[in-house]
Amino acid sequence: MSQSFFHSSIAIHSKKYNVLDLFSGAGGMSEGFLQAGFKITNACDYSSEAAETYQNRHRQLGYKDSVFFNGDIKKLTTPKKMNDFLNGKKIDVIVGGPPCQGFSISGKRNKDDPRNVLFLEYLKVVKLVKPKYFVIENVEGILTFKIDKITGISGTIYENDIVPNIIVNEAKKLGYHVEYRLLNAKNYSVPQNRPRVIFLGHMIKNVKGKIIHLVAPPVFPTPQENIISVEDAISDLRFLTAGKKTSNYDNRYKPTHYQLALRNGLTPNINGNSVPATSLSNHWSSRHTENVVDRFKMLEHGESIGDLLKRLSSDEYKKYKTKKYRCTKLHPKSVSPTVLTLPDDIVHYDLKNPRILSVRELARLQSFDDSFEFLGKRTTGGNRRRLETPQYTQVGNAVPPLFAKAIARQIMKALKDSEQNFR
Repeated sequence: MSQSFFHSSIAIHSKKYNVLDLFSGAGGMSEGFLQAGFKITNACDYSSEAAETYQNRHRQLGYKDSVFFNGDIKKLTTPKKMNDFLNGKKIDVIVGGPPCQGFSISGKRNKDDPRNVLFLEYLKVVKLVKPKYFVIENVEGILTFKIDKITGISGTIYENDIVPNIIVNEAKKLGYHVEYRLLNAKNYSVPQNRPRVIFLGHMIKNVKGKIIHLVAPPVFPTPQENIISVEDAISDLRFLTAGKKTSNYDNRYKPTHYQLALRNGLTPNINGNSVPATSLSNHWSSRHTENVVDRFKMLEHGESIGDLLKRLSSDEYKKYKTKKYRCTKLHPKSVSPTVLTLPDDIVHYDLKNPRILSVRELARLQSFDDSFEFLGKRTTGGNRRRLETPQYTQVGNAVPPLFAKAIARQIMKALKDSEQNFR
């Protein structure tokens, strides 16, 4: 693995570049940009639970002057509201991942979901703030998602066009060149198969049809050869049994390099120091019925319940059938499947301890520091999912910090290059 992600990870620069984090969620993108040496001056998200987690983390890190807006982003997209929100701060980079439920291939892909057009609100903020760079993160499904008809913020009408084309064209009219690429978090020290589309935009001007770069064009991070496995990530937490909760580590298990890094902390506080975990937070496992436990026991490593049901006898099928076809048992030597927002999608690999993962274990698979505490309800169900963002959902929605860090490093390089060569 690339040791540079774990040794001397606290990046300190003489100049701090300011970042505005839109659709921040619990703060995975901010964590990665902090690790790369940026300053997060402002952030916003609609979820009150995610806002609570985000603000608690930044207080913990000592960033008391960081301003958070908890509400609809549309309430920020006027010059006065944005000026009040930023309070005179100059923003160098805007980052964020507009909600992706409508774009997701694994979801219902509801074309009428109002969240599908929030990427335009993101671009409205870009227009108002005029950062040097911006980063958009979204699911793979955005590459093929077509919008029947929409009016861009430039006034251009798009019909039956895919979202990436709209983003590129609208950004160009705002004075930005955009490149996008499908990357996978597993190639950047995250123990999880998580393909995501990354859009990188930078300031340009058009002179008689010729594009002039006003800042250095950013490049996408280079994939790493070595992969962090599930076992590398969570083997020291496997002592927890179903239905139990603990705030203590178990010293019987020798932590791996990855585990030590997250225990000691990769995200710097206001003084540039790491923040080690003094206790184990969010390590609470759900209680399972005997039938569920038996079903989990029958799963082979890397096998989903859908595949399990196909190989059962008719009597076994009747006993163990369930609608949770995607639920998969982890393979200890491989990466995790994509961490989603429901707690019962992933089963622990330990054959002697068949259970779903705790919030902390999923946070490890997402590369969050152990000192990062997720607040709010642990989980919720039914119609409450539309109104609340419990801990499991906060983790599943987040951008993995180490993935964000890989991108942030490239933006940092481009900013430094711009200072030297684009004066």
